[in-house]
Amino acid sequence: MADQSEVKATAGRRDFLLGSLLSASALSAAGRAPAAPRKAARRQPNIVFMLVDNYGYGDLGCYGGGELRGVATPRVDRLASQGVRLTNFNVEPECTPSRSAFLTGRMPIRSGTSAVELAGGKDGLAPWEYTLAELLSDAGYSTALFGKWHLGSSEGRFPTNQGFDEWFGIPRSSGEVNWVLQPGFDPKEYQLQSVMEGKKGEPSRAIRPYDRAARALMDREITDRATAYIARKAKEDKPFFLYIPFTLPHDPPLTHPDFTKPNRSQYQNAMDEIDHNAGRVIDAIDAAGIGEDTIVVFTSDNGPQTFQGIGVDFGGQSDSGPFRGEFPSGWEGAVRVPCVIRWPGRAKPGRVSNQIVSLLDFYRTFATLAGAADRVPTDRAIDSIDQSGFLFGDQATSDRDHLMIFHDNKLLAIKWPNFKMHFEVRDAPRGPVVTTGQSTTTAFDNVLPEPWVFDIENDPKELWNISTTNVWVRRPMTKIRRAYAESVAKFPNLRPGGERPEAVTG
Repeated sequence: MADQSEVKATAGRRDFLLGSLLSASALSAAGRAPAAPRKAARRQPNIVFMLVDNYGYGDLGCYGGGELRGVATPRVDRLASQGVRLTNFNVEPECTPSRSAFLTGRMPIRSGTSAVELAGGKDGLAPWEYTLAELLSDAGYSTALFGKWHLGSSEGRFPTNQGFDEWFGIPRSSGEVNWVLQPGFDPKEYQLQSVMEGKKGEPSRAIRPYDRAARALMDREITDRATAYIARKAKEDKPFFLYIPFTLPHDPPLTHPDFTKPNRSQYQNAMDEIDHNAGRVIDAIDAAGIGEDTIVVFTSDNGPQTFQGIGVDFGGQSDSGPFRGEFPSGWEGAVRVPCVIRWPGRAKPGRVSNQIVSLLDFYRTFATLAGAADRVPTDRAIDSIDQSGFLFGDQATSDRDHLMIFHDNKLLAIKWPNFKMHFEVRDAPRGPVVTTGQSTTTAFDNVLPEPWVFDIENDPKELWNISTTNVWVRRPMTKIRRAYAESVAKFPNLRPGGERPEAVTG
């Protein structure tokens, strides 16, 4: 019987077509070979992936925020001018699902991670999953994570159990630092997390409690460690994958004292620190002379969090720009976030695209660019699509034409070109939803008796339900649902807290 390491090591070397053809997202690209990148890599590129926590589409200056929100974001705005800025980039509705999607290339419902685990069960990714960090490690990369993990808080499910050579950060959410302030909080019922670190092959260890004081200093230390890592690894011939999931601006948006300024909200302070820290990472790459060999990505795990927590000042928090809603929901404001990508000589400077792209797609894209496409598993459904030709080549169109939005094991919505169909409304919309040809303006938190349909290019706030005048849209949506159901029949989903799909033996 093969042990776990053997299962992971062989997962990426099986016949490519077996698993991918029945993946709903992969089916959207069937018959279309992605265009090759513009030129061959001189070497496997380094990958630096910055992920902020609950940052809205309308926060960055280059997406309409910045100075409009009282704080300029010059460093990330400049990064966008040096590469590609995506205006239809889609993530999952919540923290854990997005991180799972990025690292597995699989819709989180497949991995048992479609919601944050709060009920006390085993949380995070099953060791059976073959993460991007494992794939790149097997392809010869050094790997590190500094920041928020949120994909497992017990030994066996920490980053160093999932392909990272080293890590520093927190296993769960920053929101926990407020729980101890709540009347009646019982520490016997919930053990608060610690700041942790670990190295591959060794147990991860707690460094200090993660309290409000530690929360304010966390992103400074994440950045310090990330920049030191870049300087160190730039001297080696081996490529590296550095994943930096910052903790800001998640509630409470407590910042380093250097950014706590008078006459600004805490969220404005957080915007300032985020931009500064991202700039330090970029400067470290450029100072090390590895800019042309390094892909840099800046994005968010989901959209805004505007509800107020204990100790958070009143006033504006994250902003969703032209879109409605916030996490965790299926509205555009929850799942459409900023994404900028720089790779000098590859990503065309100043390019802006409204083509649909998913966080899922980095899995196959990075595997291809690392020369490790043959390591993508074929014994499971993979929803990632290789976008290397679109992002770094001469291809004008994305290879993705749809995506499915799940949360807590429920299908909330499907996006297909410019149409969006909602099946369940988790977060009641603020403002009316008007049904074309009727006077209905009712919205509620539940399964919809009839799906709502929106033309999100013509109606980005999802105000006008056009289901009665566009009945034909149900046909392509039904095909997408059917393809997903067929893929699950072949490759069963994991249960939350599960170790592996029931159908997998070995």
